Amino acid sequence: MDEYLVVANQTLGGEKLERTVRERIERGDSSFYVLVPVTLPPDESGWSGGFVPYEGMSGVEARAWFEQDGEHRRKTMEEARSLAERRLAKMTRAIEGAGARAEGAVCDADPIEAVKEQVAEHSYSEVIVSTLPGRLSRWLRLDLPSRVARASRAPVTTIEADERPDP
Repeated sequence: MDEYLVVANQTLGGEKLERTVRERIERGDSSFYVLVPVTLPPDESGWSGGFVPYEGMSGVEARAWFEQDGEHRRKTMEEARSLAERRLAKMTRAIEGAGARAEGAVCDADPIEAVKEQVAEHSYSEVIVSTLPGRLSRWLRLDLPSRVARASRAPVTTIEADERPDP
């Protein structure tokens, strides 16, 4: 039986990734583990545009700003995790509907650490990394596919989506 590790988030449900998964299923008995790193929206990256929140604020004002901003970050992370969980559930159902076994997990935002943990515990026939198109993909800018290849003994296939699928 071939066992595949799929690393994706925003591209789960995309045509290219689904086609690749179907091709692997057609090869014979297979199972998939889908690893979904929580991804914050680009406008929630934490960059403040040079604004120094504490400069010119009283201690009470700075504390209130920090607590408000912290609550916003917490809610944003909860929403991102919830979206990742929905994408994971949809993908595992699609894989099972195509005739293969599927499991998966939502993990923290660092995909390379999540992959290292997963490949330390399990051996895979192939790792499939699905990213947004090059102009949008932070994972490609970070050279995630090469880093995954160094962390895993399995071959790595990179799927670059044509566009971002709907959530």
